[in-house]
Amino acid sequence: MVTLVIIGGSLTRIVIIGFGSQAKAWALNLLDSGKNVHIALRPGSPSHQVVKALGLHSIELGPSLSNFNIFILLTPDHTHKEILVAYEQHIPEGAKIIYAHGYSFTKYDFKNMFGQWDHLLLAPKAIASEVRFQYETGGKLGAIMSLEGSSNPEIDRALISEIAKGIGITAGPYENSFRDETYADLFSEQSILCSLLPYGALHSFNKLRERGISREMAYMECWYEVKLIADTLIKLGPLKFFELISPNALIGGEKARKLFFNEEYNKITEGLLDDIWENKFFEEVDNLDFRSLKKEVMSFWKNEELNKVHEDLKESLF
Repeated sequence: MVTLVIIGGSLTRIVIIGFGSQAKAWALNLLDSGKNVHIALRPGSPSHQVVKALGLHSIELGPSLSNFNIFILLTPDHTHKEILVAYEQHIPEGAKIIYAHGYSFTKYDFKNMFGQWDHLLLAPKAIASEVRFQYETGGKLGAIMSLEGSSNPEIDRALISEIAKGIGITAGPYENSFRDETYADLFSEQSILCSLLPYGALHSFNKLRERGISREMAYMECWYEVKLIADTLIKLGPLKFFELISPNALIGGEKARKLFFNEEYNKITEGLLDDIWENKFFEEVDNLDFRSLKKEVMSFWKNEELNKVHEDLKESLF
């Protein structure tokens, strides 16, 4: 969670509560953009020394929050409600709460639950490491914003634009709603980014290994080339991509498309969409033991040959 005080149209003080990967990326980018960054941590947290070593200022969580009136929550989504409830007495009425993702705001209806504050969205479309990398390398980065919970959209648009510039946003931020950002983000994760891509690549790798293809060849074709193809798709766009690929790639890709993307596949994706739009997925998240699930997933991937090949080859490839 980040606090920013705007004086004379520019950010002069920034307080980030917590120091996870997203908060660290934002903090370092803002620091390098000339902002005065403070990190608020629990008393006795070992991260105090880490923060200071990075050139950031460290403060303790507590009543000092009442000295600020603009907050950005960068802690994990599932902690937002707990944090806002715990520090509600210290966050002034009329404060601006800025989120990097719309999930908690949408799930808990924060606009009504915490009606004493303005609620804003600035959502970079990148993982934390990419937010930092693109900033350091002068790269490009897009983001979504929402002012639907703003009592003064003109002022808050300038605020979001200032923060976006400070963390390295170059495209947008494009205005949308909290709900649409949340639903679209969840669906992209479920339908392709965290399912079809990694597990599809794994399935293809294993199939090649079953047919006697070497581990290195199978890895290069089914895992390493995912990055090469993705980079090309993003850089060139779909039309140019399909214009440039080889005849074999085009013919084979279309053969597989007609087999994969059938009515059954459409029913599956519609089911995922329905569960999100009807808020059933929120209930699934509440009822699942996340730590147990993560342990299970980590164990699965740790034991896959693909992971072992990646560990062997990554230093020479990346």
